[in-house]
Amino acid sequence: MEVTAEMRSALMKGRMTALPPDKSNIVRIFMSSTFSDMAKERNILLQKAYPELREFCQKQGLDFQVMDMRWGVRDEVVADHMTCALCLMEIDTCKRLSVGPNFVAFLGNRYGYRPIPAKIDADELDILLKKASDLDMDTSVIKEWYLKDDNAVPAVCLLQPITSKFKYYTDMESANESLRQKDKEGWHQVTVQLETILRTAVKAAHKEGLVTEEAQHKYIKSVTEIEIKRGIMESTDANQRAAIFMRNLHNIEKHVGADAVNAYLDLMDKEKLNEESQRLLEDLKGKLPSKLKNVHQYEVEWTDKGVNEDVESHASYLEQFSDDFVDDLKTMIFKSLQSENEEEQNDDWFLTEVISHARFCQAKCESFCGRQEIFDAVYTYMKDTAKVNHQPFVIHGASGTGKSSIMAMLAQNAAQTCGENLVTIIRFLGTSPHSTLIHPVLQSLCLQTCEVYGIESPPERVLNNFAEIVQYLSTLLDKVSEKDRPLLILLDSLDQLSSVDRAYSLTWLPKSLPPNVHIVVSTLPDEFDLLKTMKRTIRSDNSYIQVPTLSEQVGGEILDTWLAQVQRCLTDKQREVILSAFSHCRQPLFLKVAFDEARRWKSYTPESELRVAQSARAAINLLYERLEVQHGTIFVSHTLGYIAAARKGISEHELEDVLSLDDEVLDDVYQYWSPPNKDLVRIPPLIVTRLKYDIMEYLAERQADGKRVLQLFHRQFIECAQERYLAGDNSKARHHVLADFFLGTWSNGRKKEITMEVNGKQEYYNADRNVVPQPLKYDDNVFNRRKLNEVTFHLLHASRMDDIFKHTLVAENSVHSSYAVRTYTYHCYSPSLGNLAFMNAKTDALGVKSLTEDYNMVLQVQDNLEIRLLRDALRLIKPTLEFKAAVEVLAAAPNNELLVSGSLDNTLKVWNLETGRLVITMEEDHTHYQHHALLTTTVDSCKVVSPAGKVVNVWDIESGRLQFTLKGHEGAVSCLAVSHDNQYIITGAEDNTIKMWGTETGELKNTFSHHTDHLTCLKVTQDGRIVSGSKDTTLSVIDIENGEVVHRLEGHSHPVYSLAITSDGKYAVSGSDKVVKLWDLSNGREVHHLQGHYGIVDCVGVTSDNKVIVSGARDEHLNVWDFESGQLVQTLDGQAAKINAMEVTGYIVVTVSTDSYYTKVWDVEQSKMKMSTPRFIDKYGIVGVTSDAGYVVYKREGSENEVNVWNSKDGKDIRTITNKDGSITYLRITQDNNCVVTGDEAGFIKLWNLNTGLLIRQLDKASGGIRCFWITRMDRYLVAVTDDNSVSAWDIDSMMLLWTRKPNCDGKITCVTMTDDRKYTAIGTDKKEIVVLNNELDKVAYRLVGHQSPLTCLSVSHNQKLLASGSSGETMRVWDLGTGRLVHELYAKSPVFKGIVCLSFSYDDKYLMTGGHDRSLKMWDLQTGKMLTAQYVYATITCIVANRDNIVLTTKLGYVIVEDVLLPATRPLQEQGGAGSNGKDHDSNTRREHNKKKKSCFCCQIL
Repeated sequence: MEVTAEMRSALMKGRMTALPPDKSNIVRIFMSSTFSDMAKERNILLQKAYPELREFCQKQGLDFQVMDMRWGVRDEVVADHMTCALCLMEIDTCKRLSVGPNFVAFLGNRYGYRPIPAKIDADELDILLKKASDLDMDTSVIKEWYLKDDNAVPAVCLLQPITSKFKYYTDMESANESLRQKDKEGWHQVTVQLETILRTAVKAAHKEGLVTEEAQHKYIKSVTEIEIKRGIMESTDANQRAAIFMRNLHNIEKHVGADAVNAYLDLMDKEKLNEESQRLLEDLKGKLPSKLKNVHQYEVEWTDKGVNEDVESHASYLEQFSDDFVDDLKTMIFKSLQSENEEEQNDDWFLTEVISHARFCQAKCESFCGRQEIFDAVYTYMKDTAKVNHQPFVIHGASGTGKSSIMAMLAQNAAQTCGENLVTIIRFLGTSPHSTLIHPVLQSLCLQTCEVYGIESPPERVLNNFAEIVQYLSTLLDKVSEKDRPLLILLDSLDQLSSVDRAYSLTWLPKSLPPNVHIVVSTLPDEFDLLKTMKRTIRSDNSYIQVPTLSEQVGGEILDTWLAQVQRCLTDKQREVILSAFSHCRQPLFLKVAFDEARRWKSYTPESELRVAQSARAAINLLYERLEVQHGTIFVSHTLGYIAAARKGISEHELEDVLSLDDEVLDDVYQYWSPPNKDLVRIPPLIVTRLKYDIMEYLAERQADGKRVLQLFHRQFIECAQERYLAGDNSKARHHVLADFFLGTWSNGRKKEITMEVNGKQEYYNADRNVVPQPLKYDDNVFNRRKLNEVTFHLLHASRMDDIFKHTLVAENSVHSSYAVRTYTYHCYSPSLGNLAFMNAKTDALGVKSLTEDYNMVLQVQDNLEIRLLRDALRLIKPTLEFKAAVEVLAAAPNNELLVSGSLDNTLKVWNLETGRLVITMEEDHTHYQHHALLTTTVDSCKVVSPAGKVVNVWDIESGRLQFTLKGHEGAVSCLAVSHDNQYIITGAEDNTIKMWGTETGELKNTFSHHTDHLTCLKVTQDGRIVSGSKDTTLSVIDIENGEVVHRLEGHSHPVYSLAITSDGKYAVSGSDKVVKLWDLSNGREVHHLQGHYGIVDCVGVTSDNKVIVSGARDEHLNVWDFESGQLVQTLDGQAAKINAMEVTGYIVVTVSTDSYYTKVWDVEQSKMKMSTPRFIDKYGIVGVTSDAGYVVYKREGSENEVNVWNSKDGKDIRTITNKDGSITYLRITQDNNCVVTGDEAGFIKLWNLNTGLLIRQLDKASGGIRCFWITRMDRYLVAVTDDNSVSAWDIDSMMLLWTRKPNCDGKITCVTMTDDRKYTAIGTDKKEIVVLNNELDKVAYRLVGHQSPLTCLSVSHNQKLLASGSSGETMRVWDLGTGRLVHELYAKSPVFKGIVCLSFSYDDKYLMTGGHDRSLKMWDLQTGKMLTAQYVYATITCIVANRDNIVLTTKLGYVIVEDVLLPATRPLQEQGGAGSNGKDHDSNTRREHNKKKKSCFCCQIL
């Protein structure tokens, strides 16, 4: 249901008659079936279907839940006949909550259990009793077991609990086993009698027309049919939300009497088919196809073991069944999401907040009675102050006196008393995500008020600044006062606010209100001294009213109203008991708890069992005590403990998972029987559901982190639960399990051991708990906000500081690496990989402020210096971290006070450069940014000029209002400028024209057509000339007054992409493909032709003194040129990405790239520039390095068939190797450092002498062009992949082709490796698969799956036992080559760059070195799978050679780096250097202590 304009308008005014349904993000499926005959189907769903559906849902931002109520039903539940009622309630819940599908049924050859009704209308039972008597049947057993409850309206007869007569029925003590068996047999006999009498009597009554067909049917139908009726037959949208799977076991009837048949058919005495059940089953199956289209039918041949996955046809059936199940549910989920998306309008937090409080208000108004004196006082206050300045009105009272209900009734009814013109805004503080902190409360109040009264919303800079929003609220209320509609603002429960922003000081609350504006607040009298604080400034006694206790008369009226609503009444004695207790505590909360207890009483309940407390707190404790008796003390105490311990509430499926991780609860639940599945141990769902419905009245559903969660609904219930269940060590224990859950410690199939005492015997299980995984992100844009918000909180309260350091905030073993480059040293802090990923995810999902709040929370418990430093650092870099990578263009206002950014999120944002705060946001369409991202401001810093396709928007920089739009271009605007006198906005476009517009009015002044192709750049000189560049390869100098071309600058052979004008306006610098030119604008002549780039020059600039020219290009270089001579002074390459834009201020140059997340700042003053470290030019990533780091061989820039040999000692190319057979596609250097091996597009592999460059030998030609290859150690064999996806192997010495195979694999082969003995060859593909070939047997040994991204590299360990694989994603994997088993999965998290380029085992195979696009070398411990250390090297690592004593690597920037690995076990770390360090070792004791703190590090030297 969408929020229509009319509905939204009514909501904003405070009219809450029609609310949209609560939006859900849960897929909740009720599973209906008989149990024993569907065990195999349930198992395959558990193993295969559920995990796939859970992952699918998580990527859509949904939770996936399965309610299988047949699993693990306890005898106690059966004993009180609750099962069927609970199942029906759960079906209704699934219908209410589920997105898409909500009900699935499995039908086999069993009709299932047919219970006698637990409740029969008294009049109906009288008819049956009379009819049974007419048939001479003894009805005493009916009268004994069905007791009439006159408290029900109308009266009903209830089947008594089994244990009311057979007390040993549920007694599992071994000493009473014989008594239990006797009682079970006794109940069986009673059941047979009841069934016989009732079914015979109802059949006769139906024949006479005394009862309906439907009434008769309820005495004989099964639980399964009852569920299907509720889930499908009574649903109007079953085709979109339900599915049925029917399996027929062919020929099973012929095997009646066989042992296995008992589980698959309804039998009588285990030997005779129950014909009535079979008839009912066929009737049911016959009805379904006409009601439901999602019906799957399967024919399966009977076997002596029933459904048996070892039988091929049965295994195929189970696979098909699982696939059909998944396909059906995915289709229904997807269609539901599509439907929601079509209806969904502006799903902003503000609208959601208003709806949330409207819904809470409706709930609070239900069953309200009395309190007229409070309403009269408020209405009198509003009437008396309608035309004068006044102060807020305060309602105060003790907890439980009904303040929130009073405020809700005021919101609902005030307009009826004060006039329909009244606007009512209410906030129930602390009940929603945006009502706990006062800042978002004020934001939503202002936004709602502005919308109702047609006042322009405050700019974002005001909304986002607490001080300014407080001031704005007062101004806004003055404006509202002038309107013709009075305003009532209701703020309930000030005491529920957080203390953030000094909320309890109440400085934000307006103390002086203008006419026609009213504010009513409510609070506890003593909490946080709020009432005292208000009385200091709101001094009139007439502004306060205390909520009194209820009178006994009103209490009785409320009790009668509540009873009538639930169709109940009480006996005179019971009513007396309740009202007598109420006289001691005349509070609505107490009466509510007492009423909920009394509604359970039957008219025949003994007076001795009528227990009622005499205070609210005592009543709540009595409730908890009853729940403990009924459901078990351990189970209840832990369940309510988890609910009370949750930071923001806990969802139902989270609670079920957490209880399944709680060994103490499981030991209690399974004390008398073993879990149904030895490999899967969980809490039985029905047990949780049973308790949930018993406390449903006291649970509130709220939204938290995008999920629907449960919380105890009132402060006193929370406090009582905390005192009762979280005292002492209980709190730490509950938080410990919650922390494990949110960490995902026992998810993804990881087994958890448990030893339980079952029937007095110890039973050991090492079983999966089947809890949901807890990744930081479910998909690229779907964060696990629950984990991000909850896990640190629970770790802290579980006193697990080490795990906080490890998993969330700071590193437990922080590595301070010494990174030496030539003669200077600096230190890099390297937190553990896990918490870096957590911090990055939390910042991306929830903002930096949320992360700093976690730090503050921890600091309140432990004042840790490292945490304080990190928190303070986060505060300092908050603007930088929140400056997202989607920002495409920037413009600084000339006044140097404001910065404007344009982003792919379709916004322009204005920032204060002094404070770093966001000032205002403007929304506009930025889809054109993929072609042109342009932005500027006017010279007076008053307007923002922003092209949007063919038009240009001009915005007021202060208010964010759109001033006007410039329309006239027929092509997209591609460049713009503002004249120095601020008179004109000048635009160039892809229609080959330049247009001039008036800055003040937007009027078109002139159009110039001096180019024959698209405009690419333009500037305006101070003396009034326009200089433009175009794809037609020319530049034009145009007189701004008459539009004539003064000079045409010709000389570029490719399009002009960039342009800069010197500060004196005399010269222009232009950039094209690989070329920069300097022009004299006085005569139009070329001054310099500057060549030195290898790519398109996208930006150029000139220092203000005209001494230096700088140019940035797509070759990732920033070139610095001497203005006078045109000589290249230096090439700067630290951007490590194509340079798209630059700004030059003095000698400071700032460069940015759309391919990098950082900004580089350079000082290009020649006297300060240092000599660059020599490097080679690696443009292709086809590179190799000798193990001694002496030589690098790389494919030469600009030549496809040549490689250069580069000497790292002097930084020069010493020779070129030319391949005459075509483009070189791959190369490696042999292990003896003597040969270069190249592969080419013609299919040749050649060996060249590294020292002479001469060809040594050429291997037999391959079947296609060489894509990649691997050389075995000792340089004996070579295996290569060719363009036709073949794999070939050669003997290098004999040059002979050994074999060629075309593996059966999906996708393109991207990498290859081979063991030294040639036994195994492994290939990786772009379809995420690794295929291991057994060369001796000429067959596939293993197919290794698990990577989520295409494979990029493979390597075999020296001992030939391990295979390492890297991918273009964030993971590497280590496999056992002998078994194909996964040994380790290694995560290389990076906020921006992803992908492994190369990896290498250490000399002793203890470690794995990896490098890639994350620009760091990482070392992994292969014993534990943990990362030991990482070294950031500022560029993609292209090649790694691991030696005995060091690691040699090359980077994309063309550097050779030698890394010494320092390990504590072998030698001590050096004392960290820096200012004042003498570089000497500490004494031996210090070294030993130092080694305890440090794990490992790299010592790095760039050659």
